[in-house]
Amino acid sequence: MQNYEDWKNWKDGDFGKNTPEDDAYFSKIKKTFNLNNNLRVLEIGFGNGNFLNYCKNNNWDVVGVELIKELLDRATSAGFSVYDNIDNIPNKKFDLVVCFDVLEHIEHIEHIEVVNFLKKIKSLLNPGGSLIIRTPNGSSPLGLANQHGDITHVNIITATKMGFWGSSAGLELQYQNGDVYSIYNGKMLKIPTRIIKRLLQLLIERLLRWVFSPQSKGFLSANALFLLKVKKHES
Repeated sequence: MQNYEDWKNWKDGDFGKNTPEDDAYFSKIKKTFNLNNNLRVLEIGFGNGNFLNYCKNNNWDVVGVELIKELLDRATSAGFSVYDNIDNIPNKKFDLVVCFDVLEHIEHIEHIEVVNFLKKIKSLLNPGGSLIIRTPNGSSPLGLANQHGDITHVNIITATKMGFWGSSAGLELQYQNGDVYSIYNGKMLKIPTRIIKRLLQLLIERLLRWVFSPQSKGFLSANALFLLKVKKHES
């Protein structure tokens, strides 16, 4: 049977090798959520190591968690501090926890598994710390390809679900929208085209929201982004 990392085309020699598009995307994330310098960061499900490398290049103290042994070995060889389970992380607190494309892999029975996962993350956050989550957009038809394009996706995420799960775990949902977009993609000649496409997306989304009044923001985004923080009375 084909390995998951091979199916994702995560080649050994490419671990942590960011493209200009990768760095532009993560910089947009940093700007969108007003992330400071000198952060202590935990990435859960680091995959091919692109965000780990971005953190390293920004001088953030980053730790990673991943289930796949081959990816753990690659990260260790690249000099990163990584673990195979969040329960194995030494007594540390983090300013930022990031889960890119993780929650859709977690099965749930009466929502217990996801809530327990979020509770564990909450216990690792410093006061005022943030949890950023990206998932396929379960509130948009454009999220179907991402949701069903991976055989390991078993959970469909919407803003309503995220708010419920977060509240049950003592976290407050403070931001939900479509994925961030970066105009720069490493090829300057394509910037005008990308600007036009983005403007058309915004225009069509506003029209659809006016006609159908979808509750979720980012209706035309294939992915959804969420920001959760510890509830003030529990911090």
